[in-house]
Amino acid sequence: MLTCKDKIADEFKSREQEIQELISNPDADWATDSPALSIEKEEVVTICLSWGGPADYLEVWLKDGEVTKMQYRYSDWFDTATMPVDESSPLYKYALYELQMLTF
Repeated sequence: MLTCKDKIADEFKSREQEIQELISNPDADWATDSPALSIEKEEVVTICLSWGGPADYLEVWLKDGEVTKMQYRYSDWFDTATMPVDESSPLYKYALYELQMLTF
């Protein structure tokens, strides 16, 4: 069974072709011909905890002012890793405090 990693290049090419046809057609009705099912906007706030090599950050995704995702990012020369931050973590609570301070 093929995985998404196996399929992604072909799917990308197919989507590119579809969009190229849409933008090349002067008679296209973008309201009905566009493949977009929805368009959503999220904000990402990065709290830098250290920089250089190594560096670490908290990355917080917000939608309508509510946290939808939070992750810890650790980066060291040409390498990076992330992991989710659980609501019970002191890092989560700290990030919420910092976000509150941004609103003042």
